[in-house]
Amino acid sequence: MKANGRGLWVYAILYLSFLYAPILLLPVFAFNDGTIIAFPLKGFSTRWFQAMWGQDQLWTAVENSLIVASSSAALSTTLAIFAARSSTRYEYRGKGAIMGLIMLPLVLPEIIVAMAILVILLQMGIGLGLTTIVLGHTLICTPFAIAILSAAFQSLDKSLEEAAYDLGEDKISTFRLIILPLVLPGIISSLLISFTI
Repeated sequence: MKANGRGLWVYAILYLSFLYAPILLLPVFAFNDGTIIAFPLKGFSTRWFQAMWGQDQLWTAVENSLIVASSSAALSTTLAIFAARSSTRYEYRGKGAIMGLIMLPLVLPEIIVAMAILVILLQMGIGLGLTTIVLGHTLICTPFAIAILSAAFQSLDKSLEEAAYDLGEDKISTFRLIILPLVLPGIISSLLISFTI
């Protein structure tokens, strides 16, 4: 039994080494003076970093990426808060079908969703730009956010909400003052996952 376990450890170490070796070697080649990525290294240089800082297109790409990531994370988390709350707290006709449609981008290949969005936007005559990219990323990120927030809302103690109603709070203030702080870890997790995606 020990030999079998040792073999799995060796396999895991070899697999992880193969998987992460390019990532670990990338900083080594970043300081290489040569233009070809190969051993032996030609010498130590920081010229590639100096060339990177002078690229205006790179900084525009970074700025656009941050705009898309933060906007889609905020939008998808906001939509997911209401969808997760609705699916965990209320019963209504067609809830399973509606949630299935909302969660569909989770199981579809992203390229299929992207092509479908592109075709729909072009058919509607909507110009492509940063706004449409944010909307597309929001569509992709929302199912992930709903999955996280549904777990947070399901673990919520309903008696705390009922106690707030008994003490005179209305639904909006109960949601704002009681429910949202209790699911705040789920909201933060949803924002981080959506930002990463």
